Amino acid sequence: MNSNPSGKSSCVDMLIIGAGFGGICMGIKAKAAGLSVLILERAEDIGGTWRENVYPGCACDTQSHHYSFSFFMKSNWSRRFAGHAEILEYLHSAVDAFDLRDDIRLQQAVQTICFSEDTSIWSVKTESGATYRARFVVSAVGQLNQPAWPDIPDFTAFSGKLMHSATWDTTYDLSGKTVAVIGNGASAVQLIPEVAKKAKHLTVFQRSPNWIVERNDRTFLEIEKKLFRWIPIWAWLYRSYFYWRWEKSWPEFIEHSRPAKKKTAQLKERVAQEVKSSGLAKTLTPKFPLGCRRILLSDDYYPALQRDNVALETAPIERLDSNSLVTDDGVHHYVDCLVAATGFHSHDFLPGVAVTGLGNADLHKEWENKGGPEAYLGITVAGFPNLFFLYGPNTNLGHSSIIFMIECQVHYILKVIGLLNMKGGKTIEITHNSMEEFNQAIQKKLKRTAWAGSCNSWYKSARGKIINNWSTHTVGYWLRTRRPIADHYLVK
Repeated sequence: MNSNPSGKSSCVDMLIIGAGFGGICMGIKAKAAGLSVLILERAEDIGGTWRENVYPGCACDTQSHHYSFSFFMKSNWSRRFAGHAEILEYLHSAVDAFDLRDDIRLQQAVQTICFSEDTSIWSVKTESGATYRARFVVSAVGQLNQPAWPDIPDFTAFSGKLMHSATWDTTYDLSGKTVAVIGNGASAVQLIPEVAKKAKHLTVFQRSPNWIVERNDRTFLEIEKKLFRWIPIWAWLYRSYFYWRWEKSWPEFIEHSRPAKKKTAQLKERVAQEVKSSGLAKTLTPKFPLGCRRILLSDDYYPALQRDNVALETAPIERLDSNSLVTDDGVHHYVDCLVAATGFHSHDFLPGVAVTGLGNADLHKEWENKGGPEAYLGITVAGFPNLFFLYGPNTNLGHSSIIFMIECQVHYILKVIGLLNMKGGKTIEITHNSMEEFNQAIQKKLKRTAWAGSCNSWYKSARGKIINNWSTHTVGYWLRTRRPIADHYLVK
């Protein structure tokens, strides 16, 4: 890997933005297909989410064997749900195994991407002043890469230790501290139990509760790891079991369906059984449909909230002062450390990057005019030839592994490039009609899902348009991405 631009203006076949799971997968498969590849990463190392998120308890909420490449399976995962360090180590091993390090440029934050209609080449400029040229550009920056801070007046007035879960300071010692955590989403339910073990006192500020299912996490026995290594088909079957188990749960995300009602009743019963106080149990039971927000996995969140040194606060935060959070009932909650576990800005795809396509079209303005980002299969956009997205609009999942979706997208992108080569053209783009028909159809399907419910979630825009999630089971997406429909594309 190289942290400095080469200064050369030679054109590569494919330039990939981001060196997380998506960028690494695309790089591996593109090289195997005979394409020259260059991966630009804004940070000082690879890993994406798993490099950036280092808060206590940070781990995947998809089973380890299912949250890995199908073509590079790891037999010796330490536990059922791997922690961030082990996942990052896995990504490094994939880069080495497929000889990808020399194709990665670190500390190259992309600033502009501009398509030349004269040369049919994309010009990519970075904040360092370097310029790169490529036939194809693939955005692999994903959906969750910009931390969202709470919208609270006088936020900068707080003079104590201030951290976001996505920018955790590992040098800060929580021992003996009075701590506040704002939020109770995916990151919060992982870090709160760990913070509670060290802090003198912890106050959790909850705006509204979320549905939480059992995680059933545990370490793997040595004999299990040996079986995974000695009998590869056993590891594949284990991985497949979790895929089909989660795929089977898809009907639970259809609002008012029988499976959704059954699962909701089970989760309500879980809260009632695990939370001793009926008042606290009521406070922790959502009123919105199952799946309207991201369903969380945790074995220790409910026990953590019942510790003697932990309090749950539901009064809205009105403002901050130098050493406290002030709720709207006038109470000052004095703390040494404030943690914002408030998620990410999820509706900006290629945030901070100016993208110019045919006829000087501005990608972000095009999306703004449509009420939010749109793409055909979440992968390609009309008017922006030879540009592709991984983990793009409407490809997030509520019930399965995003790695499965990424592999589908990588396969499809290479098939689209193959179609272009077969027809002997220089550029390929989805037609406007095909893109419009696809997005109208997917929004229609999404209206019957739990995500269209009355809750506020990062899945939806302020107008209520579901921007992030796929509309059905992953088998449907797999079938749609086996090969491109030639009539849906313009080749020039």
